[in-house]
Amino acid sequence: MKAMVSACALALVAACSTGLLPPLQQETAAPADDVAPAPVTPNPASGAEDTCNAAAFAALVGQPESAIDRAALPAGARVIAPNSMVTQDYRPDRLNIYVSTTGRVSSMRCG
Repeated sequence: MKAMVSACALALVAACSTGLLPPLQQETAAPADDVAPAPVTPNPASGAEDTCNAAAFAALVGQPESAIDRAALPAGARVIAPNSMVTQDYRPDRLNIYVSTTGRVSSMRCG
């Protein structure tokens, strides 16, 4: 009986280590500063236009992260740098500001 329990436990451990999870994506080369930044776009899945007032902050695109006045951002807004951990819940009223690897605001979206 002990041998069967041990074998099952060993099989479970082996199943967890067989590489069933996809490998982590490696970040590509950092974009050059002279590349045009991505436009401010609403989340295409929602079909809504600008539910988080992203257009009011569109001038930040292309600016350094230090230009962001966090006190002026709407409640719940997030500044998302490369490799940042964020929740995946969708909130149409939340402003997400994305910062590139060069430290500049690259885009922003509602969600």
